[in-house]
Amino acid sequence: MDLKIAENLSLPREASTWVISYLAKRGAGKTYCASVQAEEMLKSGVPIVVVDGMGIWWGLRVSNDGVSEGKAIVVFGGEHADLPLVPEKAAEMAKAIVESNISCVLDLSGFSKYAARKIVKEFLDVLYRLNRVERHVFIEEADLWAPQRPIGQDEAFCLSSVDNFVRRGGNHNLGCTLITQRSAVLNKDILTQSDCLVVLRTLAPQDKKAIQLWVEEQTEKDKTELNKWYDTLKELENGEAWVWHPEKPAIFAKVKFRLRETFHATREFIRSPQANKIVLMDVDDFIQRFKKVFEPKPQIAKKEVSTTSSVTQEVPFEQKTPFFLGSRGMGLTQEPTKPTLEIPTQNNNHAQKVEVAQTLPKIVVNQYKPTLSLSVEMLNEPTTPLGRVLVVLKNSDRHDRWTGNRIKAQVRDHAWEENGVEEAIIQLVRWEVLKKQSNNYLRFYPLRVEIVERN
Repeated sequence: MDLKIAENLSLPREASTWVISYLAKRGAGKTYCASVQAEEMLKSGVPIVVVDGMGIWWGLRVSNDGVSEGKAIVVFGGEHADLPLVPEKAAEMAKAIVESNISCVLDLSGFSKYAARKIVKEFLDVLYRLNRVERHVFIEEADLWAPQRPIGQDEAFCLSSVDNFVRRGGNHNLGCTLITQRSAVLNKDILTQSDCLVVLRTLAPQDKKAIQLWVEEQTEKDKTELNKWYDTLKELENGEAWVWHPEKPAIFAKVKFRLRETFHATREFIRSPQANKIVLMDVDDFIQRFKKVFEPKPQIAKKEVSTTSSVTQEVPFEQKTPFFLGSRGMGLTQEPTKPTLEIPTQNNNHAQKVEVAQTLPKIVVNQYKPTLSLSVEMLNEPTTPLGRVLVVLKNSDRHDRWTGNRIKAQVRDHAWEENGVEEAIIQLVRWEVLKKQSNNYLRFYPLRVEIVERN
């Protein structure tokens, strides 16, 4: 059974084991169109898994009118959960899904990025190892789990698992759909593994360059012709896309995706009074069978232990406390003292001297260097000149040959306004995030810019 995603295009059944990438700016309809593909796969009998960091894919369980039932798919976690999503049980969850061969949504929207990455890593590792039947995994906001430049160990481990899953999943009958609004920050080693590209409206120059990287590896079309094609991407309407599969069956078509049969959980609808009338598909059989597997382990209450004082008392206390004095300081350690305590004896005539062992805090004075916080949201949509300059600096492979003019040129390439950029550069030099070198180039110190998450 072919997958009819548009009036003029059907993907072959074998697309269930392809790697497909949906690339578009926010609001162009990439999640909507990918959901149409998911509906077609479910109708053709291919079980699916959705890694959902946005909390909107539960809508597959509801028809497009928001009242009648949709597809038989189990939702783990989130506000519409059938079963809880317990981070410590990600591996057991993958085993149960393979055993029962059901379709499911992993709603990670309620977790911190750190916890969500751990779930994705463990779940994909076990699913990859155990799966044998045709199964397709949709990865929403793929750049969160497979960034171009991972920061920290948890991002690196998650990227490694996604990379292995995308590259070698076909050996285990696993296909994958990657969905991102930031083609430029999705890992290029993973993006280039795509068998099929679905490109919706794209505006940012750096995101077009990421698309160009895939295209130039897959085709020998004339560059002049390709440049004209790139220019058409900004004119696409919502839900309109170019679908490109260079191998057999060769596909290169501009299509308008069909309307969804299931519910598109937009923020506007969820806030409306009609949201309370939503009816979810019945999946009680699976829930009853695996409920115990996914319920959190009961917490054992800790008992308070009362203690009685004795004649000899030891107070172990050692703490390393950063202490900042101005911009620079020298190390300072305060030696422990041994105070004595007089405790009366039983006859109250003589006092007995007892030595109390006590270690006072060690005070360490560190050299102070300012650290700037750059949120994940700001990486996607910087709204200030300082944020735009930091995004340009963080996304570069070279850190030691910056000039003011080069930074301004990069800002312009992102289609951002240049106003305030020069003042932002001066401020970063003052903070020593940018530092002038002997060759007159500016050096960027990326460790002084911390990527943080706003929960």
